Amino acid sequence: MLTIHSLPLPDFSDYFAELEQSLCADRVYPGLPMEFSRGCWWQRSSPCTFCGLNGASMTYRQKPAAQAPEEMIEMSARYGTSRIEAVDNILANDYVEKALPRLIALSEKLDIFFEVKANLKRHEVEKLAAGGVRWIQPGIESLDSRVLKLMGKGTTAAQNVQLLKWCRQFGVRPIWSVLWGFPRESDAWYAQMCRLLPLLHHLHPGHVVRLRYQRFSLYHRAADQYGLTLSPAASYRYVYPLSERDLADQVYHFEDGDDNDGGREFGPLDTNRRPGVQAVIQGMDAWSEAWCGLTPPILSMRDSGDEIIVEDTRNIAVEREQRVKGLAREILLAADQGMPEVRLSRQLKGANVIEVEEATADLIARKLIVRLDARLIGLPIWSPSTPMPALTAFPGGYLDRRG
Repeated sequence: MLTIHSLPLPDFSDYFAELEQSLCADRVYPGLPMEFSRGCWWQRSSPCTFCGLNGASMTYRQKPAAQAPEEMIEMSARYGTSRIEAVDNILANDYVEKALPRLIALSEKLDIFFEVKANLKRHEVEKLAAGGVRWIQPGIESLDSRVLKLMGKGTTAAQNVQLLKWCRQFGVRPIWSVLWGFPRESDAWYAQMCRLLPLLHHLHPGHVVRLRYQRFSLYHRAADQYGLTLSPAASYRYVYPLSERDLADQVYHFEDGDDNDGGREFGPLDTNRRPGVQAVIQGMDAWSEAWCGLTPPILSMRDSGDEIIVEDTRNIAVEREQRVKGLAREILLAADQGMPEVRLSRQLKGANVIEVEEATADLIARKLIVRLDARLIGLPIWSPSTPMPALTAFPGGYLDRRG
């Protein structure tokens, strides 16, 4: 029986032969879908409540870290394209340390996409970028830690903001979403989340997506535990002339029977009953619009040693240029790493608690740091930063529709 590490490489020769003969050949920039692992190592130990991927199988298997880059290099040479889209559910745990060095050493970099867990650290994002992994789909899903806990994500809002910051720093384009409509969530959480969004306009925006209940997810397998009464999504009834019972045995997406009950706080479909969600949707739209111009908003900093000079072109900027000195400079440097606030006074020797609190409050008022999950999160990225790849550079391929 073949194991994943002994599977043959995919043969795309028929596709490329057809493409060469196509009238659109000069407008198609193909990518190579490749598989390096199956399943999800996080799902195996602590599955996200909403995820129905991999059916009933929780088995995770991966190709050895040394094998993955060699297969990418071979396929790229065989088909004459540097674009590689990993179809894995999640980047294997050891690939950052064991697979990327081979890719980093290449004189001509590959252009790679991976889905990743959102708890990546600064040096890991830097390695991904250096190895050509400049498109990622991180499982961010929310910017509120209470919602993330309901999902079983194993991450926090602070980690998610830090990841978006490192992506902007090193020129990695993240594809991410805010999900809403989880059992037992509060609309007030979204009302609080929307106040965070304008602070992040210099980071890459995401989208807002309503939760859908999937077959094989915990919400489907243990619906009663979550107070759900699931039935096949309504759209299926227009396609399949089956009884409700037969549909329930066949379909992948479900709806909660109480979704339209305005008395529930579980996220009904009607967003008019959810002012917090509405505010987040509008806030995310405004964030995306801020990136529609020639130059995205900037919040960057450089350190002269005596002071940090901040450039801020966000709509909410207090000033276009700010100078941060003394104790405030030390706090901003600590916040860049997401310092737990309880450790701040111990690290800043010689400063008393009141001075630290006053300087912290001033930086928050200047919209340069934010409190999240009992941490201080610095918002500026370091100047210079690496530009993000253009949309036309997507590793999965691109079709030029001009002409």
